[in-house]
Amino acid sequence: MSILDKIAKIEALIEQAGSEGERQAAKLAKERILAQMAHDREHQPVEYKVSAESPWKKRLFSTICDKHGYETYRYHGQRYTTSHIKISKAMMEGVLWPEYLRWARVLDELVDEVMKDVIGKIHKSEAEETVIMGALGGNSAQVV
Repeated sequence: MSILDKIAKIEALIEQAGSEGERQAAKLAKERILAQMAHDREHQPVEYKVSAESPWKKRLFSTICDKHGYETYRYHGQRYTTSHIKISKAMMEGVLWPEYLRWARVLDELVDEVMKDVIGKIHKSEAEETVIMGALGGNSAQVV
């Protein structure tokens, strides 16, 4: 018997109930079935495609998935930074994705810090960019 058949029978019981207690019991049974359907729908695995900005972030995502017992994969011909995962919506939105975003921010901060350190060792400069004085246009400057 399918779920829809069960719900139809319960609705018939609600309409034909001899007492208020029978009607209430049938309503509660219907609510339990609908709640179970919603729970199953929420926890049914869905395939997600995640495209990372860099190989480091892809590896970070794969590591977090592995930590929680999920395996990432990619299809033939896809970029190395693309990952797929089959996971419930609740797990993805409630656990994996927030954890990934938190660690991705930490990774970005670390990369920025290392980049500034390396650039500082290459050339000691306080300016962000070199500023060239003078007007643009005319034949005074040549674009290469």
